[in-house]
Amino acid sequence: MKIRSIIACGMLLLTVGAATTSCEDMFTADNKLVTEDLAPKDTLYQVMGIVKRMQKLADKTVLLGEIRADLITVNENVATTDLQNLHANQVRNDNLYNKPSDYYDVINNCNIYLAHVDSLLKSHGDYYYEKEICAVKCFRAWCYLELAKIYGEVPLVLQPVTTADAAQRIVASGQKRDMLYILDFCINDLKDYALLDENNALRPGYGASWSGISYANFFIPVRALLAELYLWKGTCTGSETDYTDAIRMYHDFFNFPNEERAVCPSSNLPGVANWNNRSHMGSPISSGSYSTYRFSLGSNQVAEQVGVIPCDTSSYYGNTSDLRQVFCSQYSNNYYPWVTPSQRIRALSTQQVYWYYQYLQEPAISTDFSSNPNDYDSPDYVGDLRLPNIYYTTSNASRSKYDANLNSQMSFIRKWTAGGLTLTTDQKNPFVPYFRVAILYLHMAEALNRAGYPETAFAVLTHGLTFDVLNDRTLISQGEFDDLCEIKSFGFSNIEPKYESDRDLSSRANSSFVIWNSDRFFNPALDEIGQSWLHLSASAPRDALMQIGIHSLGSGTTPRNTFYQLDDEETQSHKKPYYTVPDTVALPKRNASHEDSLRWRESIEARDAVIQQNLDIDAEYAKYLATPEVKQKRMAKVARLILDEEALEGAFEGHRFYDLMRYQKQEGVFQADAISLPSYLTEEYETTDEDNMTGKPWFLTLPAR
Repeated sequence: MKIRSIIACGMLLLTVGAATTSCEDMFTADNKLVTEDLAPKDTLYQVMGIVKRMQKLADKTVLLGEIRADLITVNENVATTDLQNLHANQVRNDNLYNKPSDYYDVINNCNIYLAHVDSLLKSHGDYYYEKEICAVKCFRAWCYLELAKIYGEVPLVLQPVTTADAAQRIVASGQKRDMLYILDFCINDLKDYALLDENNALRPGYGASWSGISYANFFIPVRALLAELYLWKGTCTGSETDYTDAIRMYHDFFNFPNEERAVCPSSNLPGVANWNNRSHMGSPISSGSYSTYRFSLGSNQVAEQVGVIPCDTSSYYGNTSDLRQVFCSQYSNNYYPWVTPSQRIRALSTQQVYWYYQYLQEPAISTDFSSNPNDYDSPDYVGDLRLPNIYYTTSNASRSKYDANLNSQMSFIRKWTAGGLTLTTDQKNPFVPYFRVAILYLHMAEALNRAGYPETAFAVLTHGLTFDVLNDRTLISQGEFDDLCEIKSFGFSNIEPKYESDRDLSSRANSSFVIWNSDRFFNPALDEIGQSWLHLSASAPRDALMQIGIHSLGSGTTPRNTFYQLDDEETQSHKKPYYTVPDTVALPKRNASHEDSLRWRESIEARDAVIQQNLDIDAEYAKYLATPEVKQKRMAKVARLILDEEALEGAFEGHRFYDLMRYQKQEGVFQADAISLPSYLTEEYETTDEDNMTGKPWFLTLPAR
């Protein structure tokens, strides 16, 4: 059965719900009771009915998180007034996007479901609907997280609202809860599910799929959601404990046995691998494989998309997504997209240093590329290659010359086209993701850095996290590694056989953050045996998952990039130069003279002494790097690199406004009534793309009744 049919059946059974009748009301209920006599066979339809209601939140969630920020420019000639006002951060109560009622519609139906499913939960000693209850609680928590990010303070409603009188009483009470209170409630409501020995198995599957996506992917993984909740809680409290809980949940989500997820889940990486063959004077590979691979609904989507809101592709069947009309040229907008990339994202992209390294040649090649835009077919090809691969322009002259209303220059944000370049009909986007793997890694890096692990956070950007990376003391110091061993997994145990030769280390490391399974997670940057750095070696397991640094997804071989370093020259200058290790004399033969034996022994002792001196230099430098002043300096730099990377990787997906909000909260300069941007943004990327933000309030105002 197709998804639209399943969802339609679910809506027939959800007879009332808390549908909004006025955009001024936060929520209003009809004077009829919802179905309360749930039968076991109805549970599927009830849950899918909630999925149906989630569709109304798909576009709104993306646009509220992207249009208000600094990575897009609005075309005032074609964009709707509501979208223009959203971009200007001047949102009135009647703005189309200022409808908390749509979120409360989902919340109320979750409350209704949870209030009446308990009687069916246990029968003859077996628990039923545990997956469904977890899924519904995740929907509710996700909606509350979004509301808190949008409005700051909102009513926390946990009981079904089944009559108009009940709705009026809630609105009249004026009682609101702040973000921290809401986060605490949602965490406490969900964290017991993270103790179970299941992960994806906690998401309903119903044994079906739609457009290559299983029904299980319509639901939100509880560990990923808990990680996000803890990250926001840490942002509110500044507590390392909350950030550590976020780290624990991200780690457990990525490493759960037999369900591991990597940054790049295949040895066949069409977009990324081709970019390493960039011609110095030419264009990057722009076949669309990068965007097709990472943002489509194809066979690889399970590894990149972490849960999706499925959208109907025809308005006849229900709620559709109009993101393609906002971001892309198509017939419905006369090929004039409503928004295009801003100068800020272009400046951020072109100021990256693309670095190339290849093992296949002798001697190996290591080089950066020209930063002169005249050396390329387009100035966007300078620096990082994600933007020029995602943002594509082409001529429409053959059609526009016959119709003056049509734009002669078409453009596409291919994150919302499944990689396609021709949207000649009003095609609709079939899904909007809750999370994406690379974005979750960046959020984990945020939590790591704010909890005091800048080296590990930086490794997420440069190398990816694997057994080998975490055990490389030139990347992650012994002190930081030891502290990571104290972050234990939540709800399951995991061991790493490579630690078993050291009983003490195995005891400390097992079931902790440092376990990134060596038989599953593979880091190509550390494999130099006749292979290009982005390909698996012949000895790697067939099902190994590719771990590479997030920055390498657009800027080449980041581990070899001398311009992308954790420490600046001033910090590096505190490390003394190594002493030259002297050669030893030849080992004397049995009948050698006493003098020969003495010279050999002295040469060995001299060599060992110099080696010890160099080890002392390393120890002294490590002690210096661990000082509070240097650690804070490193954390400040990594925080900026992560924020930039979140823009490079997550642009146009609905994250930017909230990334900036978190950064300012974490830096302690957040003021709810006046948006201020990180000073380095305006200093390093001189644009006026933040004029729509500065001085405006971070949060929208809840529409009054």
